[in-house]
Amino acid sequence: MNEKSLAPQVVLLHGMMRSSLSMGKLSKHLSSLGYRVFNPGYNSMLNNYQQILDGLDKKVTNWIDPLVPVYFVGHSFGGLLIRGLLSRHPEWTKGRCVMLGTPNKGSKVASFMLSHWWYKYFVPKVTADLKPDSEMIKTLPEPDIETGIIAGNVKYSIIIPASWYYKKATDDAPGDGIVELSTTRCDTMADFIIMPLHHSFMMWDKDLLEQVVHFLEQGSFTDEYKPVEDLSRV
Repeated sequence: MNEKSLAPQVVLLHGMMRSSLSMGKLSKHLSSLGYRVFNPGYNSMLNNYQQILDGLDKKVTNWIDPLVPVYFVGHSFGGLLIRGLLSRHPEWTKGRCVMLGTPNKGSKVASFMLSHWWYKYFVPKVTADLKPDSEMIKTLPEPDIETGIIAGNVKYSIIIPASWYYKKATDDAPGDGIVELSTTRCDTMADFIIMPLHHSFMMWDKDLLEQVVHFLEQGSFTDEYKPVEDLSRV
């Protein structure tokens, strides 16, 4: 077995309506630390969840070394794709996983978009799978891997149209402008932090990159961003 195959391997999955370029800073950072990184793209516009997952499954299966622990980092919808991959492959030797603003229990913003004519004809097909009451959200297995979740709490960005309607769509719930804090969590998560970041830009933040690496290596985040509010109310 060569030195490359012994390197820790990490799969990065970007969010909906983004590309692998959005995970480029994280990919470069992890590579500089000795990780072997796979940062595949996928098209979220025309396919539903299962169709996207099928295509990614082939790419990831062909890339990983199944004898070496595989780590995952997913932004937003990418975290849900990680859950799908893990549910299909109990045979993989698993490391750890970090989710960034993932709507693990769905998003009211998705429901809002689909209920208004000026949005529903322009959003990706997979948006229907992100509604809190969707069949995918109800049946997708929780991750069977040590998982850390990073949520944001900056609600508004003037250049992100979805965040213009966040307050109305969610009754002004705490969140990152796209996903409510309360829907980011998994029952099986190992750690959870809240950072002062908007959903659309969090994966480029220097401090977030450090938190991702800390969890991948230690299985926990630092104490700096541990939530102090009563999360039962969010």
